[in-house]
Amino acid sequence: MYWRVKRLEPNYILRKYGVFIALAISIPMNFFLILTRPDLSKVMDTGTKTNLTQFARDVAVQLLDSSYTTYEKNTRALLAGELAPSVEQQLKEAGLLPKSAEEMQAQLQGLKQIRQVASVRIDEVVPGDPNEQSLVPVEVRGLVAVHSAQEGGPQEMPFKLQFLLGTNAQNQQPIVARLAL
Repeated sequence: MYWRVKRLEPNYILRKYGVFIALAISIPMNFFLILTRPDLSKVMDTGTKTNLTQFARDVAVQLLDSSYTTYEKNTRALLAGELAPSVEQQLKEAGLLPKSAEEMQAQLQGLKQIRQVASVRIDEVVPGDPNEQSLVPVEVRGLVAVHSAQEGGPQEMPFKLQFLLGTNAQNQQPIVARLAL
């Protein structure tokens, strides 16, 4: 009479012990997630990643757009502090940036004479995680199409630029610390 045998049905077990079962599963799962989370000091937030991605896009367009309508504006933007001095020197030696204002004006006149226009299409921008010096590697891939009045059709060239981006110590703006063409 007092010794009734209860049937252990799943409905009864879940109602009676459901909270304890959920807790028994939840605690080991949370412990595992805490142990396997990434190091928060080495992870960028999404806002910073978005800003650096946009900055890398802008610099890539400014480097590769050789249209006579935008050449001077793009070159001045690059020389105004978007590049570290070592990168600026590297690009001047490679002939991608003018060494002086007179050379920039001569290049601009040459582009105007041949009516050169360029279109830059960026297909992919891949930011990485910061390295030990807090520089963020960013890879930019795409296609440049150049057309001028002297040439028959547009010349298309794929490109892949690898930037190491950091922040300028004076104004805390993004800067290209290293560049691999």
